[in-house]
Amino acid sequence: MKKIITILFFVGIIGVLGYAYIPGIIDENQSRNAAQGVLDNLIEQDYEEAFESVYFYDRASDLEPTISYEDAKKLWVQRVKALKESGTYLVDYKNLNVELDDTYPVGAVDLVIVENGEEKVKENVGLWFAHGEGSWRLGNFNYSHVDIEEEWENALSGKFN
Repeated sequence: MKKIITILFFVGIIGVLGYAYIPGIIDENQSRNAAQGVLDNLIEQDYEEAFESVYFYDRASDLEPTISYEDAKKLWVQRVKALKESGTYLVDYKNLNVELDDTYPVGAVDLVIVENGEEKVKENVGLWFAHGEGSWRLGNFNYSHVDIEEEWENALSGKFN
């Protein structure tokens, strides 16, 4: 009987720990996959596929958007294509890091961007995630080394306002 109680105790502990940590692992992996989905597809210039991992919003990020998915996708693809045509586009990324901060995914990445024919590395670009369409998606890029939002940050973000 003592052996059964001990086994049940350890099974209970494992269950509690699993219940506490598994959702966080899922959230972290979904967020990392979303970031990779956007970044890899931007590099491949498959903008429609990149949008599949973008969290879009046109008001506050926690309010249902008034813009439709199809309209948001069309506008976002146009923005990214216009950015490319102006000479600014993503060619690579390094050091992608996504972790949980009090159960909320946050991330950072080094982006290799061509601007006007010159390759530049934007180090430690913040990644903001939001939960939408049943999973975590990449909402915005935040290049914290400058006070003014750069054109590429705005074009690649999921914000429409």
